[in-house]
Amino acid sequence: MRTSLCIALFTFSLSAAQAADFPLASCAGWNGTLVSRTGTDSSTAVMKGKVTQANFREYCERDPGGETTAHGGKLTVKQCVATYTKANGKDTYRSTANCIEGTLSFVPPRGEPLRVTFPLPEDADVSCASGMPPLIEQFKLLCPQAAREFHLMDDE
Repeated sequence: MRTSLCIALFTFSLSAAQAADFPLASCAGWNGTLVSRTGTDSSTAVMKGKVTQANFREYCERDPGGETTAHGGKLTVKQCVATYTKANGKDTYRSTANCIEGTLSFVPPRGEPLRVTFPLPEDADVSCASGMPPLIEQFKLLCPQAAREFHLMDDE
């Protein structure tokens, strides 16, 4: 019984260690956690994500909105995490890409889907305020070959 318990704990730890971010369309917000990714570099690439307490903890510790006591707000980090977990803890995210056509569609849990086509025009706004950096990162995850061709990768 001890052996199976150790194996189960090791498997869980390994999965947690391999977890990747699902970049979201707000530089000041939290990232999600990547749940699945299929069809990489194809015309039907899809990735799904969800938010976890770890995502909210990272956000609350960074605290870009000044909500926690460490940053002049009224909440402890624990209260901040609890607040966002209650309000957004069931949020799921989905992005689809057609790597051949260079398109990405991001479907947030609320609001309108966002769509972008690569390569971006030379005068494209890629600032945090535009919401573009997380969409670029999503495209890089789904279409790494096309992202290299469009010079979106850091090594290009």
